[in-house]
Amino acid sequence: MSNIQKLADRLKEIEAGEKSSEFAKLLWKPKEGTQTVRIVPYKFNPENPFIELKFYYNLGGKTYLAPCTFGKPDPIQEVVEALRSSGSNEEKDIANTLRPTPRTYAPIIVRGKEEEGVKFWGFGITVYKQLLKLMTNAKYGDITSLTEGRDIDIEFHKESNKKNASGQSFPETTLLADPSVTPVVNPARKDLIDKIKDQTDITKIFPLKSYDELKAAVEQWLHPDAEATADTNSAVTQSPAAATPPTDATAGAAPSGPLGSEFEKFFDK
Repeated sequence: MSNIQKLADRLKEIEAGEKSSEFAKLLWKPKEGTQTVRIVPYKFNPENPFIELKFYYNLGGKTYLAPCTFGKPDPIQEVVEALRSSGSNEEKDIANTLRPTPRTYAPIIVRGKEEEGVKFWGFGITVYKQLLKLMTNAKYGDITSLTEGRDIDIEFHKESNKKNASGQSFPETTLLADPSVTPVVNPARKDLIDKIKDQTDITKIFPLKSYDELKAAVEQWLHPDAEATADTNSAVTQSPAAATPPTDATAGAAPSGPLGSEFEKFFDK
């Protein structure tokens, strides 16, 4: 490889890292204590704010979005299925280590930081179930409504009073819907309205790697002493904070349906 090619590859690595850092700013997780957020409709699927993804964690120190999330050919999932069917307990343990982990995301506005625009809050199944209960509670209505929705208070503690089977404390998150019905932002603040419209497709934050790249990554993980069959240095390195998969709508596509009409009505002010 020429020196120029090495420099070009290094530039590509730096630019990829800068892009990852910018996208990482769009991810949000609660801090110790109580904070308030507002779930907003997802621009690329306004009928459902929840985006359920699957990830392969710590595969060679990196995290990968799983193609099986979208029903696409997935070389890592193929390895998992092959190991599970082998009959060997050792290989089944490896399969359990490799299997993808689900993580759900929702677009939110953080109260007190509306100027920062829409961020994505990632959570596991326990929080997801709490949110679904709020969303399906008839007395609350549509809490994501831009004009008549409700804020959510999130009380988060890294260590709770509850213990697991081993006696260890674990993080605890409690959600409470605000009794007041409010617009997502002041309709007179066009700058804030524009920020809600300017949402990022979450698959740009977690780009899907090619079949060959993922195949090389899992082979390198399984056989670390062997030379990798493909360069995987550009994999996504930020760890997601784990409903339907995001749609393939193009960026900037206009929302449709009842929520789409509400988008138009709200944004035209």
